[in-house]
Amino acid sequence: MVEETSFGKILIIDDEKDNTEIIKDVLEDVNYETILARSASEAKTIVSANTFDLVLLDVWMPGQDGISLLAEWTSEGFDTPIVMMSGHAEPSDIVRAMKLGAIDFLKKPLHDFLPILRNIMTRPEPEKSDQEVKGIDFSLRLKEARNLFESQYLLHHLALNDNNIAIVAEKAGLERTTLYRKLKDLGIDKK
Repeated sequence: MVEETSFGKILIIDDEKDNTEIIKDVLEDVNYETILARSASEAKTIVSANTFDLVLLDVWMPGQDGISLLAEWTSEGFDTPIVMMSGHAEPSDIVRAMKLGAIDFLKKPLHDFLPILRNIMTRPEPEKSDQEVKGIDFSLRLKEARNLFESQYLLHHLALNDNNIAIVAEKAGLERTTLYRKLKDLGIDKK
């Protein structure tokens, strides 16, 4: 018997057994490898030991719901594409999921979902931009990240310019008094 090549590995997270079995059967019929999880906690265990090409994630589940799991994974830097699915999601759920990084939102029961999944699975990886920010801790709150960046920026320019406030203020596009206040607020000693 000839072993067929898998088109990709998909994690299906849904507490509705009948729904997951149907999705699993359809995907396996066209050579996708699938793993099922019935809860967010089970999915976390599975993800810790496996890598996936795609995750299908139900919104409404007992215990931790799909939106909060999506938010958790997004904050941890989980980069596997996630497609949300629900039979009775509110528009606000859809908007929140998309803002959190879901790449699509499917209405259950799923009909004709294979072309959508194939399209998602065959998308090329986005090229890294030359403008990509490196070294930023995205788990920080915006204000903390801004303060950290401003501190590093100002310390860098102060060091390059022998602590000359006039030159650094000009480079930063600030008035000298504003720069002094900012240095004080950031706890930077300008000596």
